[in-house]
Amino acid sequence: MINRFINVLTTKCKVKEKEPVLVAISGGADSVALLHLFHEAGFQCVAAHCNFSLRGEESDEDERFVTSLCKQLGINCFTQQFDTTGYAKEHKVSIEMAARELRYNWFNNLAETLNINLIATGHHGDDAIESFFLNLTRGTGLKGLTGISWRKEKLIRPLLFAASSDIEKYCNNNNLNYRTDCTNSETKYLRNNIRHRVVPLFREMNPAFFETMQNNMSFLNEAWEIFSREAENVQQQLVAKTDDATLIPIRLINNHPQKRSMLFEMLKPYGFQGNNMEQIVDCLDGIPGKQFFSEQYRLIIDRYNLILLPRYEADHNCYVIEGGQSTIKQPVNLNIRVFERDSLFEYSKNPMTAHFDADLIDFPLTIRRPKPGDRFQPLGMQQHKKLSNFFVDEKLSLIQKEKIWLLTNGTDILWIMGMRIDNRYKVTPKSKRILEIEIVE
Repeated sequence: MINRFINVLTTKCKVKEKEPVLVAISGGADSVALLHLFHEAGFQCVAAHCNFSLRGEESDEDERFVTSLCKQLGINCFTQQFDTTGYAKEHKVSIEMAARELRYNWFNNLAETLNINLIATGHHGDDAIESFFLNLTRGTGLKGLTGISWRKEKLIRPLLFAASSDIEKYCNNNNLNYRTDCTNSETKYLRNNIRHRVVPLFREMNPAFFETMQNNMSFLNEAWEIFSREAENVQQQLVAKTDDATLIPIRLINNHPQKRSMLFEMLKPYGFQGNNMEQIVDCLDGIPGKQFFSEQYRLIIDRYNLILLPRYEADHNCYVIEGGQSTIKQPVNLNIRVFERDSLFEYSKNPMTAHFDADLIDFPLTIRRPKPGDRFQPLGMQQHKKLSNFFVDEKLSLIQKEKIWLLTNGTDILWIMGMRIDNRYKVTPKSKRILEIEIVE
């Protein structure tokens, strides 16, 4: 066991001979074996134990056990107690997620304080197999079927070569006591359900199931490396970023032979799940405007692009401009003035400034978002036109349409702000007073 451990530590985890490591220890068989192996192999290490205060006296007993073990081995031990339940409520996450966040945040801070670049956890081969089935159930794509990596940045898992039975045997052979978490036997958690119900069925069918799965995940990891390089190339070629959006050309993604898998890899960082892909792909050739949502992002299928944007609450309030106001700040920063027309007056050629016949205006004016059925009479036309048709003619994207504000005079649309005024309110040679409204950026 120790020879394999040293080999993995140096070849897979890339740990240098005298490089210090922070070893996470819960008190269970896995972490006790991990700490003992580091000690026996002669590598420099310190121990870190989290007391999540979830099991009352049992949690405190774990902490005392770990402290005593580290004292016997002559290894410095750091402990930290957490209010895990309070954290979960405050951050609106599950207990499992709260414990994970608290654990790794503290490990990283402690490692930085101690000037240690590596953190070792006791994840073993059976954990990797459970993760395989867990990800298979959740639909995480090819990457999720590669198991657990030996090293990810500063995090290392040197026990992935060993089964849980190997670790227990090591502890017994070396007279190592360890703690047993009673929640490990509860099948209400999906991982425990897989551990106690699913995996044993496969072991019955294949006595060499552990070795088979190790090989399977190794092959899948190699396949993932090939696929990820292709996905990265495709992403570099297809994905464009603007200040507020990410764009993926529909035509190009449609032409890719593995478009569903490629699209999944592009959208996964934004929180979209594998079960969304079929629906999204089915909509690529459909009517523009369909939207899909993850927790923090939305995906819009526009005419030519898939548009990724952060989710936000659109402002659908109405804002009033009273007569005599010279400026407003919400929802648009405006300068407003009324003046007598003279021979020096020139019509604005800047779309951010609009001029109106002031004697046709009845204050207060209103600024609002477009509504279904809105119509106006575009400058230069004698007929009314639906706003929706005007937007189509102007080739506005859904994002551009969502940003539009209208200036209204009663029920009439005076100005599609930044674009076009209504012909009925234009300045004519007969106009005596002019209302000027300027959008200040």
